[in-house]
Amino acid sequence: MSYTAIVPARSGSKRLPGKNIRELGGKPLLAWTLEACARTERVERVILSTDSQEYWELAQRYVAQDKLALDLRTGEEAGDKVKIFDYLKDHVDKIFAGCEGSFVLCLPTMPLRTEAHINEAIDICEAGGRGVFSAVEFEAPTSFAFSIGDDGHWQPVLDTSPMVTGNTRSQDQLQTYHPNGAIYIRPIDDLRRPDLVTLYQDALPYIMDRSTSVDIDTMEDFRIAEVTLAARADGASGNST
Repeated sequence: MSYTAIVPARSGSKRLPGKNIRELGGKPLLAWTLEACARTERVERVILSTDSQEYWELAQRYVAQDKLALDLRTGEEAGDKVKIFDYLKDHVDKIFAGCEGSFVLCLPTMPLRTEAHINEAIDICEAGGRGVFSAVEFEAPTSFAFSIGDDGHWQPVLDTSPMVTGNTRSQDQLQTYHPNGAIYIRPIDDLRRPDLVTLYQDALPYIMDRSTSVDIDTMEDFRIAEVTLAARADGASGNST
């Protein structure tokens, strides 16, 4: 099976301007994901999907040109209201021209995902014969989730909420997970299916741990990632002595 990685990195982040090229651990954020995809021998091509020539020039410093390709988007195609899933479906023939097999979508805001994670996700995909998406355990039991009405009163999301039943023992709470955006794998042809409405449809979860599931959205997230990278480096240094 052949795999083509795609890393979507638009330039118009509003909450944190220039987020995708902000420096993390000595290199721009998007470089971490591009390098992880390129290091995976099972990935034949790495496509940077961007509206920025600057991003493309940066990408070429970190990935060999014989493996790197550009999907240049217009400003409209990279708008903040455009979902990457919709963009992939609408432009599958342009993006993956000449490509066969499956695609591996990796969001650049997940820099701590490594080539090992990508390989493990591919293994699950091939063993199960289905698409795969990465996920992580919720930090707190979702059984305690509640909403707040206009009157200020809380309302449980679940009828079986421990806040209603009184069964608050942590051991009795259901373990739940959520997608983390690090890895999505599906056959490219799936994007041509009219009935495909999400990348989670009929897919298998690949569970990652919290330490590698830092999703960069704020400066606080950057600091958390920096601390995690420093700890990883210290651990590698300690193992070599």
